[in-house]
Amino acid sequence: MKKWWIAVSTLLFAGLAQAQSMGAMQVNGQAGSQQLFQKVKAVRCQVGQRGACDAAVFFDLNKQQALNPGTYVVGFENSIYPELVTVNAGQVTNLYLERVTVPPQVKGAKIRVYRDFTSLVEQKKIYLTMFMMNRHFFRLDKDNFGDLYLAGLWERDFVQRFTYEVCPRIDAYGEVASSARAICKSWNSAKTSNDLRDLYNFANDGTFQEMWVTFPGDVIASKHPRYLVSAPITAGDFVAVFPGVYKVQAEGKNQSAVTVKTGQLSQNASNFGFSLNAVRSFISLDGEDCSTARTWKTDSRSYCTSDSAEGCDRSSAESCEPM
Repeated sequence: MKKWWIAVSTLLFAGLAQAQSMGAMQVNGQAGSQQLFQKVKAVRCQVGQRGACDAAVFFDLNKQQALNPGTYVVGFENSIYPELVTVNAGQVTNLYLERVTVPPQVKGAKIRVYRDFTSLVEQKKIYLTMFMMNRHFFRLDKDNFGDLYLAGLWERDFVQRFTYEVCPRIDAYGEVASSARAICKSWNSAKTSNDLRDLYNFANDGTFQEMWVTFPGDVIASKHPRYLVSAPITAGDFVAVFPGVYKVQAEGKNQSAVTVKTGQLSQNASNFGFSLNAVRSFISLDGEDCSTARTWKTDSRSYCTSDSAEGCDRSSAESCEPM
């Protein structure tokens, strides 16, 4: 009897110790009627070690989920929290979703809400997830609208091939294209997530291209479709998203997209850039100015083409391409 009690006590103590060593996360909010999955996705990653991430954990809104302490990338319905999230032992980390409603000037039977990749904060989320995980955060479809909402069975996992596993071994392949070496140099030498910005070409319509290097050193510019955050909605609906920048647009010809910003975005979340062409060759200034350059780079953004763009003040250019 005594041995039995000792064994039970040991198990209870071990369970209590494990519970006390865990943390928890709760994501608060109400999903929109057309947000079909309604699951939070959290991935714990080691800061300072690229690609060192655990398997994803999925859980419901408004419920505490026990998690190991650490640093997490967190997403909900194709929106991503704009910064890494820390979970501490014995504490609950609360995150809050924001609502995006349909602006009154957007009218139509079907309305789409998607991430605005002209904004630095949404670009930064791409860099952040690729830097921490060595792959994209969400699985996306092949030909539709950047999410699984409208995807068929064989259209899924479109972006899971973007792993850049070739780049650490690029020198072993002998003669490869200079563009492949340039892309792999950016990937291999990246010290921060922003250092990956030269790999991406973000368009104004919500799509973007990713320069990807395959075995044996070929370069493919793959186009990403728009990243929807729900199935199409109507004027009276809303979608729940993490803080960020989104576009709302009705289906049909000549329908303009309206930008909606949500939540409090820190300064760090806006200091990330984009690329108009991942394989252009820049020249160092070497005492020259960029007053006549058509493309330039600053600390905040790559491949600027307009002084009016955030982070693109021509006077702070660090390199440029001549006219």
